[in-house]
Amino acid sequence: MWRAWQLPKTKLTFKVLFNLILWGLWIGLPLWSPVHQTHENEHPHGHVNPEFSEHIWLELLTVVPLFYIITLFLVPRVFKRFGVFWFFASLLGMIVLFFGIQSLYHIYFLPFDKHEGFFDMKGIFPLVMISGIGSTYGLLLEFINIESEKEERSNEQLKSELAFLRSQISPHFIFNILNSIVYLIRTKADKQAEDVTIRLSSLMRYMLYDSDQSMVALDRELEYLRNYIDLQRMRFEGDVKIDFQVEGTVRGCRIEPMLLIPFVENAVKHGVAFVDAPFISIYFSIDHGHMKFEVKNKKGQLQDDVKDESSGIGLKNVLRRLDLLYPNQHRLDIRDTPDVFEVNLEMTLQQF
Repeated sequence: MWRAWQLPKTKLTFKVLFNLILWGLWIGLPLWSPVHQTHENEHPHGHVNPEFSEHIWLELLTVVPLFYIITLFLVPRVFKRFGVFWFFASLLGMIVLFFGIQSLYHIYFLPFDKHEGFFDMKGIFPLVMISGIGSTYGLLLEFINIESEKEERSNEQLKSELAFLRSQISPHFIFNILNSIVYLIRTKADKQAEDVTIRLSSLMRYMLYDSDQSMVALDRELEYLRNYIDLQRMRFEGDVKIDFQVEGTVRGCRIEPMLLIPFVENAVKHGVAFVDAPFISIYFSIDHGHMKFEVKNKKGQLQDDVKDESSGIGLKNVLRRLDLLYPNQHRLDIRDTPDVFEVNLEMTLQQF
């Protein structure tokens, strides 16, 4: 709800409309008052109602300036810096000051027969009323500004954390992929080594340029994923069965870059060593922006005892990014049994 109010255009529109409605009603209502109607009947030839003229001048001298002093100075400066006590003390001082201006106006500009003494207590009611309206309006604007500042700080913290997470995943992934590349170049023919280098350059281009964006097209992320899977197929040839399926129309959706690859990387890293007849199954589907992503790999008996220091970095990283970018928009189920490790991710993607 508050995000809409925090938009500059929304706040400006609210301020303009509030001021137009307030002063339109405040100054215009006396036109329909019984006093004004009586005067019109008494002066049918278009004479200006003297009561209404007096009302306009008093608003310009007292009520209007008091309202803007409260909203532009007392609330943002006094209330914010010095607290409630000094705000109300200053407000009371302003009411007394403008009440004095009203009294002087009555003495010097009204006919003597309309004088009701130096202190015409009827004039204090509009000042108190506009003080209440101005204080409420000013405090509402201040609350919106505070919430906007909190939102900006939160967004900056989110951007900083995401930047750190992305900077963490890139070298981690590069380190793992380079190990695969070294093995491929050493064991494969020159033609395959050339193909490996081309695919690696495509992966590097995506990591260096596309991954800096907040969101990328889904088809680019899947192309990146397919290149990585093809490299692993070339690396293991027929020794490891890697099945990759994509269903649905991927165009028109956007996703956080390098969000899916850690799940596949984890399956390759832990689904091959010490595993008899290893297999990795990867399934992706998209239907009207709703995405399903499943990765399953067979486990070996000795894997729990063989872990390096970097084990789990990719998964921890992507779990945190999911919490930051897709709160209440994703469901992640991880099933870890002695024989199989399986990840099921469902979430709603941005559409364009």
